[in-house]
Amino acid sequence: MKHKLSSIGYRDIPQSPPPEGWVCTPSDPYLPRVGVWLMPNNQLPGMLEDFVAYLIPPGDTLHPKAEAILQELEQAGLHRYTLIHHPKALIHTWLAWQKTPAMPMGQAITAQVLSCDSPIALIFIEWLKHLFELTARSAG
Repeated sequence: MKHKLSSIGYRDIPQSPPPEGWVCTPSDPYLPRVGVWLMPNNQLPGMLEDFVAYLIPPGDTLHPKAEAILQELEQAGLHRYTLIHHPKALIHTWLAWQKTPAMPMGQAITAQVLSCDSPIALIFIEWLKHLFELTARSAG
């Protein structure tokens, strides 16, 4: 990330992304504002589905069941996904067991099946507001 951005003129790029995400408003008027958020939380390796797992409401009883089923499939060698895609299989299994089965992740957030109140979600929302310069006045 740092090399690519510095090669096109961005400066003061952190070596690794801060936990709250990174936003740069360059002084060069020809360079656009840029933000970097590495899934799932700027600290751990992962993917979008790892982030979405943080949005499963605390105390949800289906999440551990979905995890157990996937573990059972993997131990028996019955899974058809690569192990790196375990988080994808987990989220989509969990979503398949909801009132509206197999709802896409974005719709699950809108329908409040997934929660935007988790600490990581709140940090991500603040990063988005900062990146797109959203305030209560401009958003409303």
